[in-house]
Amino acid sequence: MTAPAHPPVSFLPLALLAVALPFLIAGSAPPTSTYFNQVVAFGGCGVWLLVWALTARPSLAAQPASTSTKLLLLAGALLVAATLTSSAPWGQRLAPLACLVLAGALMHATAAATRAGRLDDWVTPLMTALLVAGLLSVVVGVVQVFRPELADGRLISFPTIAGRAIGNMRQPNQLSTLLLWAAAAAVWLSVRERQSLKVLAVVLGVLVFGVALTASRTGLVGVLLLALWGALDRRLPKPVRWLLVAMLPLYALSWWGLEQWLSAHGVMFYGEDQLKKTLHGDPSSSRGKIWANTWDMIAAHPWTGVGVGAYNFIWSMTPFPGRPVAFYDHSHNIVLQLAVESGVPVAAVVLGCALAALWTARAALTVADDDAARGARAALFMLTMVGVHSLLEYPLWYVYFLLPAAVLAGWLTGLAPVRSDPPQSRFAAAWRPVWCVTGAVALSGSLWSTVEYASVAVIFEPELSWAEPAPLAERIARGQRSVLWGHHADYASVTMAAKPEEVFSEFERPLYHLADTRLLMAYARALLARGEIEKATHVAARLREFRNPLSAELFAACDKEGGTPFQCLPDPGLPAEALRPAP
Repeated sequence: MTAPAHPPVSFLPLALLAVALPFLIAGSAPPTSTYFNQVVAFGGCGVWLLVWALTARPSLAAQPASTSTKLLLLAGALLVAATLTSSAPWGQRLAPLACLVLAGALMHATAAATRAGRLDDWVTPLMTALLVAGLLSVVVGVVQVFRPELADGRLISFPTIAGRAIGNMRQPNQLSTLLLWAAAAAVWLSVRERQSLKVLAVVLGVLVFGVALTASRTGLVGVLLLALWGALDRRLPKPVRWLLVAMLPLYALSWWGLEQWLSAHGVMFYGEDQLKKTLHGDPSSSRGKIWANTWDMIAAHPWTGVGVGAYNFIWSMTPFPGRPVAFYDHSHNIVLQLAVESGVPVAAVVLGCALAALWTARAALTVADDDAARGARAALFMLTMVGVHSLLEYPLWYVYFLLPAAVLAGWLTGLAPVRSDPPQSRFAAAWRPVWCVTGAVALSGSLWSTVEYASVAVIFEPELSWAEPAPLAERIARGQRSVLWGHHADYASVTMAAKPEEVFSEFERPLYHLADTRLLMAYARALLARGEIEKATHVAARLREFRNPLSAELFAACDKEGGTPFQCLPDPGLPAEALRPAP
């Protein structure tokens, strides 16, 4: 790698905005609890990319891309194509498309900067921002567990489960992954800057204690991976390796200490419930059932899948008598999700490209330059951590995980060796304007999205309006004009309508977003009023499978004598695709 040609611009403030702040925002506005976290991550990364592209020398665009980088770009392009060709409502595919494009641009830009030896452009700011976010999130978690009455919903999110830290992302598993990313960042920064081992020990101890506060089984797996990294990585200084291995017993001690302290104060440590569930209940927390359902869907749609963004609709409308009773919009496994939505062939190529990219980047792990090898190994650990999490949930569907992961992927593939004298691409000069345009569009898109989101949020919280709130019907009508968020307004319209058949065309967007009890009940009534009795009966049969108390009154009629209401008829077992609303 070559040395920087000029002193680097300080990108740390932009990294704190784009990476640290999204993990720390506690405030929210319905209908999406993490909207502000995600839009700040998206817009912040757009600003970072734009400023970097404008201040970087043109020669950066000419940096040769490694085979690993090209393979990941190909995988991203296939995902974009699959999203473009889906039959799901366009507005609900627009945000994922934008995130995929921005992630690809960030990955490519980071790889180019890494190839030029400019780690201070992307990598150092990213790692510093993750460390800041992790340490501050431990403070949030401590308050949520030990002093929950101090949580105000503005600086610290209200804890939803006593004795468990959820962070300001409101997800304990997400918090644990952030803290483990922060631990890896602390190791890399400490070794690179030759910082005190005592300081590193304190920082790692605080972060691992934070992981214990989450009582997350994903977090436990991450601590095991952290210890494994220390045991296997001989490029790390021996004291640092021992320190990483020591995090495992420290985690166990933290778990025991939390259990004892909380029990003494009349609060059950949530880890106890997790342990009982793992040993004596369902260790997958219903994931096993949703995986089995998803496998059946893959078998029914092996070649083209159900379509990107169509998972919830097809799953909700397919007979699954033993389905989990929660409403899922994701399979909680990235491999299954790619296969069920895009089809097995596309999923195989995308995953094959990702695995081939990792394989061709393996040389970066063993280069003679210790700093470069340590960087590649840190990036690999962090990508492995979020990859393991993605086999159990869907962290990469959240912008504040996807975009940092793209930067990490660019760092790793940028360290992969390339041919000594690769041919100069005639398109190399075009990369700089691509970076600029992508960053500018991401920034403007985040502002536009927020304006549109505000038009929908006032439906659920009228006090968010700057002026005197308009009547509900008017607020709903205005929200329905939103391309990105109109499905929430449609949901309000169809579930509140006295005659849902009169607004039948408004069912499509919310059904493809998340079909819950209220929505399915309204849809069944609308179908019945339109004379589509078989479809209404099919929807009622699916609703019965969820066993939700809100639908008990609907099915109470089946126990009465006289007549056979539609919801009590035998299930006609229609194909899920036949249930798509049509005007």
